[in-house]
Parts: sequence; C-alpha cells; structure tokens
Amino acid sequence: MERKYKGLDEIKLPFLEGPLCEYPKILAQLSCGLFGISDDFIEKYQSLDQLFIKNKFSTFFFESTGDSMEPTIFTGQILIVDRSRKDFHGRVCVVCLDDKMMCKRVIQKENYVILKSDNHKYKDMIIENNESLIFWGVVIANAGFIK
Repeated sequence: MERKYKGLDEIKLPFLEGPLCEYPKILAQLSCGLFGISDDFIEKYQSLDQLFIKNKFSTFFFESTGDSMEPTIFTGQILIVDRSRKDFHGRVCVVCLDDKMMCKRVIQKENYVILKSDNHKYKDMIIENNESLIFWGVVIANAGFIK
C-alpha cells in the first residue's frame, strides 16, 4: 500500500534558500494598553527564520483544519513542524495513523500511546499496536491571522 504522505521528505522549499529576513524584536513587553513603540525599545533585530527554523531540511509548514486542538490550534493557522525533534511526550505532534496524518498531543506510556485532543469534546485515542503509528514531527509553533 502506497502511503499518502510519501515524498514529503523531498519537498524543496525555495524560500529557505533565499536571503535571511530580519525583523525588529522589541525589548518592551506588549500590553493592550501600550500606545506607541519608539526605536528606544528595539533590543535587536530578530530573524523569524532563526527563531523558528533550527534545521531547514527538517522543518515543514502545514495549514491546520478542524477544531480538535482548540484552544491551542485553530483552523487556518500555519503549524511549524520540526521532524528532527524526538521529544514527543506531552507535545503537540504530527502523527500518521493508518496512513492518515493528524495533529494531536502525544502521551507516551509503557505499553501504549495516547493521542489526545486539546478540545475536551473529543475522546482520547489509545494506540496499543504501535505498528500503525508513525511519529512524524513536533509542532514547535503556530501562526495565523487575527480577524
């Protein structure tokens, strides 16, 4: 049986080959009542590439869909997934179960794995036969537009 996600390792990301883009990182913490930021508060310039992409060959972006991971992740947000990370326990991860990719919180036990939704209206998935479960990567961040 051919896997639906075959070939994701070989996706070329041309934007990772370009020049580094840096944006100002502000020293002051931001509250909703702050009325203006001046250059006096700029600590340094922060590259989003350096902040989120530790290994460009193992970092992938996905668009989220569904409400099972709310309030942590909402539909339409971009998930930044690092395949080089191996610290799955307690983390939000991309996993493949029976050739279906999904985003769940992983709880590793001695004889089984729990795939947990952060939305309490969904039941936990208990996986006792790990043969059909593949840990694909750890979600290290998410980003989305505010409406």
